[in-house]
Amino acid sequence: MKILYRWLAEFVECPLPAEELAGRLTGAGLEVEGVTRLDPGPPGLVTARILSVEPHPAADRLTVCRVSDGARDYTVVCGAPNVRAGETAPFAAVGTRLPGGIAIRKAKLRGVVSEGMLCSERELGLGEDAAGILLLGPDCRAGISLAEALGLDDWLLDVNVPPNRPDCLGVIGIAREVSALLRVPLRVAPPHVAEGPEPTAARARVSVERFDLCPRYTARLVVGARPVPSPFPVRRRLALSGVRAINAIVDATNYVMLEYGQPLHAFDFARIEGGGVEARAARPGERIVTIDGRERELPGGTLVIADARGPVAVAGLMGGAGSEVGPDTAEVLLESACFDPATVRRASKALGLSSDSSYRFERGTDVEGVACALDRAAQLVAAHAGGVVSAGILECRRPTPPPRAIALRLGRAGALLSGAVTRGEAADCLTRLGFSVREGEGDVVEVVPPSFRVDARREVDLIEEIARLRGYDAVPSVAVSAVDSGADGSARHTGRARVREALRARGFSEAVTLSFMGGAEMDRLMWGASDPRRAAVRLRNPVSEEFAYLRTSLLPPLARCLGLNASRGAHDLLLFELGSVFAAAGGGAPPIEEERLALIATGLAAPASWCAPGRDADYFFVKGVLESLAGHAGLRLRAEAAPLDGFHPGRAAALRLNDEPWGILGELHPRAAEAYGIRGRVVFAEMNAAPLFAALAPAPRCRPIPPSAAVRRDIAVVAAEATPAQRLLDRLGEALPGGAVESVALFDLFTGPPIPPGRKGLAFSVRLRLPEEGGEAGIDAAVERLRAALREEGCEIR
Repeated sequence: MKILYRWLAEFVECPLPAEELAGRLTGAGLEVEGVTRLDPGPPGLVTARILSVEPHPAADRLTVCRVSDGARDYTVVCGAPNVRAGETAPFAAVGTRLPGGIAIRKAKLRGVVSEGMLCSERELGLGEDAAGILLLGPDCRAGISLAEALGLDDWLLDVNVPPNRPDCLGVIGIAREVSALLRVPLRVAPPHVAEGPEPTAARARVSVERFDLCPRYTARLVVGARPVPSPFPVRRRLALSGVRAINAIVDATNYVMLEYGQPLHAFDFARIEGGGVEARAARPGERIVTIDGRERELPGGTLVIADARGPVAVAGLMGGAGSEVGPDTAEVLLESACFDPATVRRASKALGLSSDSSYRFERGTDVEGVACALDRAAQLVAAHAGGVVSAGILECRRPTPPPRAIALRLGRAGALLSGAVTRGEAADCLTRLGFSVREGEGDVVEVVPPSFRVDARREVDLIEEIARLRGYDAVPSVAVSAVDSGADGSARHTGRARVREALRARGFSEAVTLSFMGGAEMDRLMWGASDPRRAAVRLRNPVSEEFAYLRTSLLPPLARCLGLNASRGAHDLLLFELGSVFAAAGGGAPPIEEERLALIATGLAAPASWCAPGRDADYFFVKGVLESLAGHAGLRLRAEAAPLDGFHPGRAAALRLNDEPWGILGELHPRAAEAYGIRGRVVFAEMNAAPLFAALAPAPRCRPIPPSAAVRRDIAVVAAEATPAQRLLDRLGEALPGGAVESVALFDLFTGPPIPPGRKGLAFSVRLRLPEEGGEAGIDAAVERLRAALREEGCEIR
């Protein structure tokens, strides 16, 4: 919100320059994002009284004016149609240079010497109006600089008002803060309205259907007002505040909104059917054409202002085109009300409509300040647009309970602010901010917030106010001791980060899915009746049946994700997720939660290129990724064939980590994949993430270079076709003592002639690290022991 320093100074005497004031406001929680010095205009421009206006002797459209700057009189030839004696106007004497670069010279115009120029807004660079000179009014003193007369030498403060401080969305609200911060008096007098003899109630009426949506509604009638342009100071303040000037009537409502923070609206009273308005909820099917020219259908429950015909305004948002102030307006009904913030917010979202008014109503307005703002608007309309304000305010409001006192414990305040808070200090700070303070029992002070502080509802809110006036820099510095968050939490965090890093390096993308699944998905994924994944916790109030249960596996949401991508033409995907699954605990206990890691893959793991064929994201690719991850953590992974519900028969395995059950791996059953719209094989793995996190958490350590060289030997065997390769790999790894076998890998698998039927050929690469003193004989002995181990498994050495 943009605030003019001089406008602020009308309500509070500010002893600080604008830049210093900005710093104080920022320190108190009202961040000033920018301070701009406004151009005071060219030097030499002064105000001059127009003493007389005579017709030009040789030109019908020119006049000869006698003007005075207080020091001497000048003759000026002027062509403006609005020049008249008794007014004061900007005067540029000979030698003055205007903003457009025009230098004023003494000149003879149709035989009359002109000694200067009376200026328009455009010539002064202050606006676009060039139809006449800028009239400053007969009360403006002659001979002073134009910058002083119009307050051009000013500063513009751009204040970022927090969402919870709607009371500061007006100049007076900021003035209250300045008054409290600097201990200077606030100068806000109730506006005086000169009323006519006719009662407002004799011609107009207001009513409220639902006080929960509109706690207070007030209105005034101004008769004989005309929509003429506003005085220049008003138009300039509006423009600098980001509001477009329209006419004196509408400008008065916007001016008061910026000044008081209370939005208002002006209706053309002649266009109000039946002479009365009602705040009510919109009826089904009602529509309105708003002043932006768009016809809008009003959702049921939208708060509207309606006359006998129907809605004439969307309450708190925008007026209707059928009742807006126009060129023929002569009678104005001014509205000032308090609307329910949530109701205005819902209507704004439903209609896709927002305004300066809705911005304020959505945050909350002062129910007690409604009538004061209305009087100020009526005062301005009468002063600038003419007319007579009818006697009395029309008002509807619900009974307001007395404000609730908040108990402030001085000990609690001192503990939070790291310093004692005395009863006198608390009372002083809060009283300066408009709070009422009275004695309580013990160290308690009872505080009643003012009506405009809709944000102050709790004890901590009061403590914050004391801290703001004390200054946050006054809070003493305290050395903070190290906080032990627990090794377990730290290990999980480190391990989680390293798992993510490793999987991203292998081409996987992380998915973050919802923690819910539907009951039908259990059938879609072919989970059997006894499958533990069916022990799901049902939500009490699910969004839909598709998300009615807490997930017991990461498979359902990841399968949905794969299916959605497949429908968009993305068929090559490698995804992983770290997330929680839940299982029913029984006996009314909370669900059992476990963090898991899941991988899902389909299509190509690597595209084909000129130098290499494409690599399928198959069972063995995912198994290799898991083996690499486990090896990186210093763990041993085994995959043992096992029948699993929802997986392809013969292509599923139970995973063991260091011989402990860990998770599952397999290719989804084709019917399960097709149920999600996925064509092609889908490989899925899911495991408990905790062992990985624990193993990956320690910082990497250096390992010394081994004293002996590594030796590689290949061993080829023929084994029964039913013999799992993993069993042979495990046997080779355990055949020699002392970690002599560094690694074992299967590098060839062959069936068919010359291998007999029912048999298969396998070739293993074994990396050995043996003491050097054994020499070749030691290596040969070790290899023979490896062969013997394979023979014991029924293998024939080739």
